[in-house]
Amino acid sequence: MSKIEIMTTRTQLATRVRRTLTSVLPPGVRVFVVPRADGSPTFDVTVQTGAADHRFLAGWAGKGWPADVEELVRASPGVEIAVAAEFSHNARVLLDQRGIGWIDESGLASITRPSGLIISREPIRESVMSPSPIKWSRSTLAVAEAALSGVTPTVESIEEATGLSRHATAIGLAQLERLGLLARPTARRGPKSGRQIVDYADFLDNYSKVAIERRSRQKVLRFHRLWEGNAVATLRTEIAPALSTLEHHWAVTGTAASQLIAPYLSDVTTLDLYVDPELMSNTQELELRLGARIVQRGQVIEVRELPTLMSEKGPVLDSISVALPVRVYADLLGIGGRSAEAAQHLREELHVGPAA
Repeated sequence: MSKIEIMTTRTQLATRVRRTLTSVLPPGVRVFVVPRADGSPTFDVTVQTGAADHRFLAGWAGKGWPADVEELVRASPGVEIAVAAEFSHNARVLLDQRGIGWIDESGLASITRPSGLIISREPIRESVMSPSPIKWSRSTLAVAEAALSGVTPTVESIEEATGLSRHATAIGLAQLERLGLLARPTARRGPKSGRQIVDYADFLDNYSKVAIERRSRQKVLRFHRLWEGNAVATLRTEIAPALSTLEHHWAVTGTAASQLIAPYLSDVTTLDLYVDPELMSNTQELELRLGARIVQRGQVIEVRELPTLMSEKGPVLDSISVALPVRVYADLLGIGGRSAEAAQHLREELHVGPAA
């Protein structure tokens, strides 16, 4: 990227920062945003309210995922206010923990400055990152996972990959097309007619947001046991063999999965597992197979029901069933913190989808 292109991009970001701040301030308040000379996505901001000038260092945190916040803080440790398209819940929690104010283009804001500037706002308009008012069904999620993983977005191919009915597959593809995530290059129709992904990154972000929200509402079974060496070693030598002897479907996700497919974090403290509905309902069988006891807190294993028929269809590594990489990516983002960094590493290393 040339210097002119960089300057243009930073100027555009400065405009977005100014507009975002102006949108939550009373009429007549003036906002000045000046890009820092060091080339970072940070800006010297002055808010003139009449009674006082409020000055602070603002930084652009991209789309607002926890990993975006972590990257901003690493690049600009002195940032005082973070600005983004729309901060996720975990990103807002992370900013609050670090004592950094924040505001996003959806209208949410939490800013308290020593100079007396206080902004606390609920959303004032529809979220710019919202996938759509169209409700994502479980089948739509499965279709999205298949398409994001390199399966050609035709009824025939998706049906074969996911095990969904032809009707459910067709509806899922049509919903994703109405969302603007898939598009037909021609007017062809029929089970073999193809759609194409419009923008892979945008599709992945929309899918991840929905997957994270649905995961947050899932029932969780918590278990405790002692590791034989460490979590991944115990998974490999004891848990995976025990689960694989059953006629049930299961897969590991989260940090353990990321360590297997794209190592980044050296320490795995909690195993995140998905199992099918039948096994999820049999806690005694789970305790036996996991070599663990169910607890309310202090867990080292968390078990959830498989989100879709597609979620389990990731690689099998060292006899360990790993969840689909796009699902692992979304789960890591949802966990937040350093797991979100592992998500970005996974995205960069495997390109998450077709290359995974």
